Amino acid sequence: MKSYKVWQEGWFSKKEPKDSEEEELRDLGMKSAGRGGWSKKEQERYNDLWMKMHKKGKTPTMSPPSVHGDDSWATKTIKLHKKLRLTKKDHPSVLS
Repeated sequence: MKSYKVWQEGWFSKKEPKDSEEEELRDLGMKSAGRGGWSKKEQERYNDLWMKMHKKGKTPTMSPPSVHGDDSWATKTIKLHKKLRLTKKDHPSVLS
């Protein structure tokens, strides 16, 4: 009599390989939403990762790139969105 100890992978148990950039972007997005410190370097890293994902065709649902320490009218962020050629079609939170 055979013992079936070998587990066969089924259709629903297949997992996609995890993207480290996607996880880092999610972690940075959660940090930006919290009360913790947020440095200019972290903001630049978040912007770079967001644009990489956007160029891959996987536009993140988190807020689009912005400028660290921008004023309440987001004047610098609007210029950044125009420079990056982001539109409302790309993400509903784009300001330009």
